[in-house]
Order: sequence, then structure tokens, then C-alpha cells
Amino acid sequence: MSRQTSWHPPGNISILKAEYGAAFRAWCEQPVGKRFISLECEKINSIIPTLYGYDAVLIGEANFAACMQQSKIKNQYQVNDDMNFVPADPRGLACSRRDRLAIGTGLMDVVYLAHSLEFAANPHEVLREAYRILRADGHLLISMFNPYSLWGAWGQIAKHSSEVPWRANFMSGAKLKDWLALLGFDIMQINYFGFNLPLNKSNYSTKLSMFERYGQKLDLPFGAAYLVEAAKRVIPLTPAAPLWHAEPEISENDVIEPTA
Repeated sequence: MSRQTSWHPPGNISILKAEYGAAFRAWCEQPVGKRFISLECEKINSIIPTLYGYDAVLIGEANFAACMQQSKIKNQYQVNDDMNFVPADPRGLACSRRDRLAIGTGLMDVVYLAHSLEFAANPHEVLREAYRILRADGHLLISMFNPYSLWGAWGQIAKHSSEVPWRANFMSGAKLKDWLALLGFDIMQINYFGFNLPLNKSNYSTKLSMFERYGQKLDLPFGAAYLVEAAKRVIPLTPAAPLWHAEPEISENDVIEPTA
């Protein structure tokens, strides 16, 4: 990956608080977080094997790297904006602000924003950067927490607490699709998941698992989170037809001699 200055002016900091990264990683290690990541990986793995190219990047926490394991793309990178984060395997990791990515323009075939928008102070800039670094016809995968769910309702109650992920800015799928369309993305699909309660217990009952199965089967828009697949729209440059045509040249052989 090559460093290139973003074309837009600098924005605010890319996360709400400096300790967000560590708190979200800690939540991902809890039973509820592990179950959530497992569900997200199932959704990603239904899409990622069909996407081809040379380079893919995960922008978010390293806990979601497991969701990219089924990808056929060889070169995979991770971007994290926590300077204090030291992963077990640092290969392919870059430390960069999400709204000013240290990635050259048009280098990525797949960009995966793993819950990168909910905690961003300037989510528009994060999306613009994702559009900038994608190649023509590249694919963008975005996972977001859904405000119209049991998790979203609980998030409204616990929003002012210091707990993650409840202090995130939950965004509806309709609003995100509008943003993507304005930037120049074509929406391919949106899938909801996470129909169980956010219970932090290591064992789940069969009844709660049934909620998840039927919620996904009926494709209900009330899951705890959703996954959007979008493609970078490319407008073909069609040459304009000339306003007039040149008159054909007339040779001497084409001239007919007048008769008496």
C-alpha cells in the first residue's frame, strides 16, 4: 500500500474517544461479542468467495479478520487507527485514520468497513475514502448496527453509558443506502442478522437460536445488524457524435458532362 494524501480537506478525529478501540475489542472477546462476530462471518462468507481481484482491505478491528478467511483475494490488509494496538500477527496492518486512509487511489478491489461508521465523528468522510481507494467496479462491504432492533432499542437506553457498542451511532439501512447512492455506489444487496437478545452468557437456549434462524429465513429488517454490499459505479465515457458531417469529396470521375 502506498501513502497518498486524501483529496478532501482534513476532518475531525475518526473515532469518538481514544479508548474506543480497546473497549470494542474487549466486547468482541465476550460471549455476546463472539456470537455476534460468528453471525457476521456467516453473512460475509456468503458473499466474499464470489469477489475477485488482487487486493482487499479490512477497515476496523482485527477481530473481524476471520470474516475474510474465505476470500480468494491473496493480498489482504487491515487498517486500524489505534496507535496502541499491537496484534499477534502484524503482517498487512497499517495504522491510519479511517477518514484519511494511507492508501493510494484506486488500489483496492474489496473494502470491508467492519463497524467503522457507527463510531466515526465524520462517517461521510470514511465513505468517501472507501470510494476513493476502490478500483472501478470494486466492491464495498459495510456492517452496521441496526437502530430498528432490540439491540437498537437497548442502545437508546444505554447510549450515554460508557459501554461499547451501545454508545455507537446506530444508522438505518435506508439512510446508509441514500449516502452510498449519492457517492456513486450501486447497492447489490442488504442482509440482516442478529435476532437474539444481547445476552452476555456463554450458553444460548434452543428457543433463542430459533429466533435467529426464522429471522434470517424471513429476511426481517429487525436484526441487530445488517450487511450491505455495494459496487463502485463506473460511468462509461461515450464519445459525442459530431454536430455535422463533412461533405464527401468529389473526384473528376464523378462529374457528368452536360448533354445538348
